[in-house]
Amino acid sequence: MVFAIDISGSMCVTKEIRGKHSIKADKSKAAFADLMKFSDGSDQKLTGESGNITYISRLQCVQAAIESQIQDMKKGAPDRKLGIVTFNHEVTVIGDGTKDPHVVTGDKLYNYEFLLENGSKVSETHLQKPIKETSSILAERVMNLEETGPTALGPALATAIALAGQGAPGSAVVLCTDGLSNVGLGAFDEIRTKE
Repeated sequence: MVFAIDISGSMCVTKEIRGKHSIKADKSKAAFADLMKFSDGSDQKLTGESGNITYISRLQCVQAAIESQIQDMKKGAPDRKLGIVTFNHEVTVIGDGTKDPHVVTGDKLYNYEFLLENGSKVSETHLQKPIKETSSILAERVMNLEETGPTALGPALATAIALAGQGAPGSAVVLCTDGLSNVGLGAFDEIRTKE
């Protein structure tokens, strides 16, 4: 199984959730703690704000869901191989997390044959160990993801499919995105309409 995770800039968009909630992927707490040393300790808010709201980003939701899936797979299917592919202006194959990430960028994002061949080749080194051996490092890598840049959705999907084994029995790719492709294969801003 391969999770293809969008880490483009739009994944930082937040949604108001009523109440105070703690999200495991919330990096703002550390930043907030640093800022509090300059504060008088009062709970400040804008006029009209209730103060009983938590802002959760799209990426935080994806991170929490995938981290939960990693733990479930470790318990329920410990011999399954799980890989991660992230994408923004480039495609990064984290794979099972045991090797240095493999990055695809530039003109290669437009080359379908290269993406499939490269994904298959990278699977030989980056997707070898079962989830029972890789769960902690994968969870850590997922929780450390940060959003930035445009969206190379098409190249990431081609890479993820090749990484998963291009139709190998039982393989699956789970695409986690909020947007449209605007870099590489399938970029919507490059599609020309007939006049």
